[in-house]
Amino acid sequence: LRKYRKRCMQDMHQRLSFGPKYGYLFELQSGEQFLETIEKERKTITIIVHIYEDGIKGCELLNSSLACLAAEYFMVRFCKIKASNTGAGDRFSPDILPTLLVYRGGEL
Repeated sequence: LRKYRKRCMQDMHQRLSFGPKYGYLFELQSGEQFLETIEKERKTITIIVHIYEDGIKGCELLNSSLACLAAEYFMVRFCKIKASNTGAGDRFSPDILPTLLVYRGGEL
């Protein structure tokens, strides 16, 4: 029974530790990189994207919180992109920032 339990625990550990590990908040530089990140990531990976601008207090607070969460939840890909770098900056006025998007399997 002990051997069986040990083997089950090892199997479970391997399944949980399989896959990419991130551990930090990625800075996306362009709208193209943003789309590529969403489209090319494994379907089982959750991607959290923070759309922000400098000088907005809520954005600064969320960036620091996401950096802490990224270190703790290393199986989740945490990203941030400046609204002005998305290619759709006119859609993201300062009054709707910060904006947080969550993707999994390419779907919002």
